[in-house]
Amino acid sequence: MSAEHHIVSLFEKAYWHDWETDPFSRGAYSYVKVGGDSAQRDLGTPLENTLFFAGEATNVAGHNGTVHGALASAQRAVREILQKS
Repeated sequence: MSAEHHIVSLFEKAYWHDWETDPFSRGAYSYVKVGGDSAQRDLGTPLENTLFFAGEATNVAGHNGTVHGALASAQRAVREILQKS
């Protein structure tokens, strides 16, 4: 079984949030508050090697708040998952 098929077989649920209709975000991208230098890294840190996070708010390469950052963070999360299996 390939790594991809193995991961798909383990997949149970996915959740997403429609930020365009969220009355609190109103479609806004993330931003780091003063003193939050480690916020993106903290948000993207896996929990117990079972829950992995992606999204532009977790991008540490300077692309937080962008679609590019969201896509890059998804690739990072996939690499983390593949390294675990």
